Amino acid sequence: MFEIEDQLKLVRKYLKLKIIEDDVKFRGHENERQHVYDLFMKSIEQGESHSALILGPRGCGKTTLINSVLHQVSNEVDMNNDVMIIKLNGLLHHDEKIALKSITAQMQLENVVGDRVFGTFAENLSFLLSCLMSGVDRKCRTMIFVLEEFDLFCHSGRTQTLLYNLFDITHNKQAPMCVLGLTNRLDVMELLEKRVKSRFSHRHIFIFPCESVLPLENLKNVFVQCLCLPVFKEKVKPKRSRKSRASSDSESDTESKYSISNQVFQKCHIDSRQFQDLDPVFTRSWNAHIHSLLDEEKVMDYFEKFSYYIINEQIFRNVLFQIVSKLSPKKPYIDPQDIITTIDKTVAPEHRVKLLQSLSILEFSLVIAMMHGLEIFDGQPMNFEMILNRYTKFANENSSTQSVPRPVILKAFEHLQSLEIILPVRTESGNDTTTHRVQKEYKLYTLAIPTDDIKEAVKGFKALPTEIQHWVNNSVV
Repeated sequence: MFEIEDQLKLVRKYLKLKIIEDDVKFRGHENERQHVYDLFMKSIEQGESHSALILGPRGCGKTTLINSVLHQVSNEVDMNNDVMIIKLNGLLHHDEKIALKSITAQMQLENVVGDRVFGTFAENLSFLLSCLMSGVDRKCRTMIFVLEEFDLFCHSGRTQTLLYNLFDITHNKQAPMCVLGLTNRLDVMELLEKRVKSRFSHRHIFIFPCESVLPLENLKNVFVQCLCLPVFKEKVKPKRSRKSRASSDSESDTESKYSISNQVFQKCHIDSRQFQDLDPVFTRSWNAHIHSLLDEEKVMDYFEKFSYYIINEQIFRNVLFQIVSKLSPKKPYIDPQDIITTIDKTVAPEHRVKLLQSLSILEFSLVIAMMHGLEIFDGQPMNFEMILNRYTKFANENSSTQSVPRPVILKAFEHLQSLEIILPVRTESGNDTTTHRVQKEYKLYTLAIPTDDIKEAVKGFKALPTEIQHWVNNSVV
């Protein structure tokens, strides 16, 4: 039992590290990745200056793409002497003074700057670049600026001084520099000032999730990649035949395929040698178990459900993290029911049910009144006066229900309309059946939410009076 507990501690630690911290491996979008790689290498090797925007929804892998390319570049060039990477985030560095402090710190030039006072942002940045120049020909190291949440640099309320100066350097080729902006807003160009826009290269790189592979297949790949373990070679290596050598080659492939890069271990300050104590027999059994889960029909149904609602890979990684956290000596392997339960908690609460549960008691009562009215009139549309009549009837028969003034009820009714819980009846041409000349109390509406969702919302509705719960489930008043 003690050995199993030790093995599971290592398994949990390794898998959590792989799920959360391994942001170097990137799948798909080969053309876009090659484009970014070419920009970096042209700036480093040929001293060119470039700027580009990477656009895509949250969780599609924009940051992972940059980290993956930087990891590849670090294996090909001397990053310490030839390249300097500056990372800024619009959530933190939208103010130019804060951004300048961060740039100075990442360049490790705090002692050089000291108490110097500069007139403008441009003078300060030019001084920093001059400090990086070295050699007889006064060449500057290549600067790679990665601006995450790029659109927030445009919302500072001030002039876009940071963006202007960075793009101006790339435009005038003062120093070899590559500026990459990452954003999820497709209209980000409309936010740029005219002077900034004129100095930008207008190079856009679009990344859309599941562009080359189906969402379900992508989830399967992430599931296997994140949860499979590398089979480390045994410490004692006896003489082997050709057959054993072939099997060892396949194991080395497995080790490289599912292993974590040394860069991740260094970033997290973790010694990778501790994971060599993983038992190869247990590791092979674990990997076989992970692959067998993909053959479970129920698991695949919930994977499909997840891919229908969410395409953000990071949310799926959070699901895997919760599943791995449940491993214990009594349950050393992943239970399919844990996968189902965790995915269910993540995506099962329907948007409509949550919306109903966020309503006030009065608004929810109007929805119930309309539901019962539609049952009586066989689905015929209703107006405010008809719904008010049913609600007043219910309120008069229940002494615990407070009387509400008519204007307040009308305001609650209009709020239901704004939430699109009730919708005006439209003709085939798409216009309202009632024109603007008809008073709003007499316009016809229909309920846009199924009865099952209303009954489901009652189960989790906090502080809902007992009379209203009976009113939902019993026959109409």
